[in-house]
Amino acid sequence: MDTDKLMIYNQRSVNKTTTWLLFLFLGWSYGSMDQIGKQILYYLTGGGFFLWTLYRLFTLNGAIRKYNLRIAAEVGMDNKEMAVLGLY
Repeated sequence: MDTDKLMIYNQRSVNKTTTWLLFLFLGWSYGSMDQIGKQILYYLTGGGFFLWTLYRLFTLNGAIRKYNLRIAAEVGMDNKEMAVLGLY
């Protein structure tokens, strides 16, 4: 595995545990994944009147995985390298 790609991936990807803790205690998840506008809207609506919060509880793992897959593709990793990272 190319160490440069791995280093860039590690800098740009999100950590699952950290993202979950930020979401549970601060409601922060969209901002971690380069969606700051959606994060501001989330806060302004009080978590979408709590409905958005419930939805996010069930979709956060998938969103983290999808974001990290996108970052790996942008860095130029192939499917084999992504599988080593556990993204597949």
